[in-house]
Amino acid sequence: MTISVGDKSVQLPAKVFEFLKLLILHAGQTVTKEQAIDEVWLGNIEVGKRGTGNAIWQLRKSLTELGIEPETYFKTITKVGYQLLITPSCIEETPDIQLRSNTKNSKTHNRYTPFLLAGIIFTLISVMFAVIELTHDSAQSNTEKLATRITNFEGVEEQAAISPDGRYMAFQWRREKRKGQLYIKDLSDQDAPLRQITMTSDRETSPTWSPDGLSLAYFRFNESGECSVHVRELITNRDNKIDTGCMSIGYLHSLEWSPDGQRLAYAKSQEDRVSVVTYRFESAGISPFTFPAAGEEDLLMSWSADSKQLVFVRSVEMKAKVFVKSLTQDAQLLVDGETMVIGLEWDQQANQIYFNALRDGSFVIEIFDMGSKKLMDFHHDDTISSLALNYGTQELYYSRHIAQEHITIRSLTDGQVHRQLASSSRDMFGQAVMSTGDILFLSNRSGTWELWLKQETDSKQLTREQGLVSIPAVSPVNNQFAIAMKPAQSLNYELFLGRLPGGKLMSLKGIDGDIRNPSFSRDGTQLYFSSNMAGKWGIYRYTLASEKVEAVVEDGKYAIEDQHGGLYYSKDNLAGIFYLPADEARESLVTDELAAGDWGSFFYHNSELYFLKRTVNEDIVVRIDAEGGEHVAFSLPALSIRNERALAIATEDRVVVSMLGINDADIYSVSLKHKI
Repeated sequence: MTISVGDKSVQLPAKVFEFLKLLILHAGQTVTKEQAIDEVWLGNIEVGKRGTGNAIWQLRKSLTELGIEPETYFKTITKVGYQLLITPSCIEETPDIQLRSNTKNSKTHNRYTPFLLAGIIFTLISVMFAVIELTHDSAQSNTEKLATRITNFEGVEEQAAISPDGRYMAFQWRREKRKGQLYIKDLSDQDAPLRQITMTSDRETSPTWSPDGLSLAYFRFNESGECSVHVRELITNRDNKIDTGCMSIGYLHSLEWSPDGQRLAYAKSQEDRVSVVTYRFESAGISPFTFPAAGEEDLLMSWSADSKQLVFVRSVEMKAKVFVKSLTQDAQLLVDGETMVIGLEWDQQANQIYFNALRDGSFVIEIFDMGSKKLMDFHHDDTISSLALNYGTQELYYSRHIAQEHITIRSLTDGQVHRQLASSSRDMFGQAVMSTGDILFLSNRSGTWELWLKQETDSKQLTREQGLVSIPAVSPVNNQFAIAMKPAQSLNYELFLGRLPGGKLMSLKGIDGDIRNPSFSRDGTQLYFSSNMAGKWGIYRYTLASEKVEAVVEDGKYAIEDQHGGLYYSKDNLAGIFYLPADEARESLVTDELAAGDWGSFFYHNSELYFLKRTVNEDIVVRIDAEGGEHVAFSLPALSIRNERALAIATEDRVVVSMLGINDADIYSVSLKHKI
């Protein structure tokens, strides 16, 4: 009951395999949910309803794990059933295999008892995936084969934290479009049920164990995005609120309990930066620990064995450095020049630092030895986050993600899809070229993140190993585009201008600092961007003709211009959209319903402002009219739209939306005995 591609193999649960056989028997036809319930789940309606949805999810996930685009093989017919899109063909002799019949249901018995049909079913399954094997690269690294799957639930399992005795694993589980909650898994008993620790309507993240294993500290994010630090006693279930204003992004593990039990270290927002603070249990006092500059974020940290030092990661966008700092001394730089570090652990026994980094489109876990100061590779995988050490079993735990973002072009009035850009890779942050209808977007189709152009019949790669690219901006009046890119030898992101369809980039002169988030003025003659040119992050305006740069907003992150020359803009780590009129009078808050993580998901069209609002059940595109009235343009199920800058205006009253496809993560472990 496996699907194999080259050396890779995924085993299917029995019912999922039976469901796949049913699809193969009716290739090209719609298998209704009622039919699947009757023939696979033997008429058990309640179990079958859940089972069919889980089965198609398992099949899609399995193909994705094997590097195959599931949309090529499976189609969901809304409210009806499912289709297998390819037509299998028999190319082998019928194998000598007898499929056991189930006498509990005569209809199932009659269908599966015949010897010949059973053989054909198994042959067709092997043929279907043999076709995949012929076209797929079967290479697999030896290090990847060492990884052992620890969890395999529907949804995202993240942020593993191992109890001091190595027996239990606390982790965040986000499932069925719901916010993440904390659970505990008994690692010594695979049959033991999960224990749910938090049961709120809020998002719970970053679990960390007390040294005695009797308590968990964690973050709680309410619906408004406000963060608070909590400590829960596992025996009494008593919950204590410690502090507010904490900060974490995505699945970063931004809270750590010291080995001596006396302190918590965690990330806390400080206006235009994020620093590490410590909470001392004895005095209930909170003290600053790290001192980043404007625009810098210290979001990952891990304690030394004696609880006197912290190693932490300092990031500016995707750039990252690793530091170590004691309670009494200044920070010392350990590692520089890394990209996208999203996991960190200090091995207190070996005195080594584990962290992951992005290398050539995939992640590698690295080891920095504190004694020798040497850096070495440890383990490679496609996606790695949230590192955790298990000293009891001498294993390193991490989460492996499967995500398939894709781009849709939808009607602004009802959300109907007019066009879709989808591949087996991740395509996101699409920007419409108004003069041609083409789409400029980011994708990792080439193995690393590059800028691509989707034309009518073809996709064209515009950048190739020129540097780290960010979300582009397209001129509303011609074929120009702007992008912030960090060339290979540069310390900062620089602002470049290009023309489509060629895409050749030209560096813009007279701009200092680190550049982010460009946008064009409505007449296309000026560019807005965020930078730390004056030592503090803000919004700047660049006039293309004169090459003049001027500051506009002191603490903005991303800005767009309205028809009056005023600016709508977001701020770093702060929910809401703000407005500054052209005469630069006092700013005003337009709405506080844009989440901080959706900082660029708003646009201006036909004298109205559109933005993304999220609720527990829906992702809503809201329209604010000239009088300030709010209207629903369209809505999608919760967590359908990705974060950051997921919305952009297109032609013909349409909007480009970056969508979340399959979003799944499982926790894996790899033995520390295989160190280089």
